[in-house]
Amino acid sequence: MADLVKQDYYRFPSVSKLKPEDFDNVQALLTNSIYLQDSEVTVKGFRIYGAPWTPWFNGWGFNLPRGQSLLDKWNLVPEGIDILMTHGPPLGFRDWVPKELQRVGCVELLNTVQRRVRPKLHVFGGIHEGYGIMTDGYTTYINASTCTVSFQPTNPPIIFDLPNPQGS
Repeated sequence: MADLVKQDYYRFPSVSKLKPEDFDNVQALLTNSIYLQDSEVTVKGFRIYGAPWTPWFNGWGFNLPRGQSLLDKWNLVPEGIDILMTHGPPLGFRDWVPKELQRVGCVELLNTVQRRVRPKLHVFGGIHEGYGIMTDGYTTYINASTCTVSFQPTNPPIIFDLPNPQGS
């Protein structure tokens, strides 16, 4: 992970003051939170999986080329997940970028969500213009971006409710 962070963010002034070795154990700094990168946690009976990967866009962190590189990452998502958390959306769900006149979501992620994993919720926020909620009849898709397209943190939080998992 350190190489991804150094490569993609080292050019930004706020990060360029850090020494490269500061990135090596960044997870050790998180003492009261859970960081999910291609990993899963169970909270109150809910299985939650998180992955940061997105199709390449302007050299931001955790970008991969569309196609097999992204599919390899999405193939790591286990079946039976209740909540999937990703940075970006699947294709067609809260991913419209008016300035570009196109949808920018990930088709590999869409296929993973709808054909294999089928979570109850898929939460993301990378496309700020897509803030809001949609469903395909099974999965509820939540673009919970706190920021507007101009990076103003004015979008209100989205609160959702799920029934308790069986056996919890």
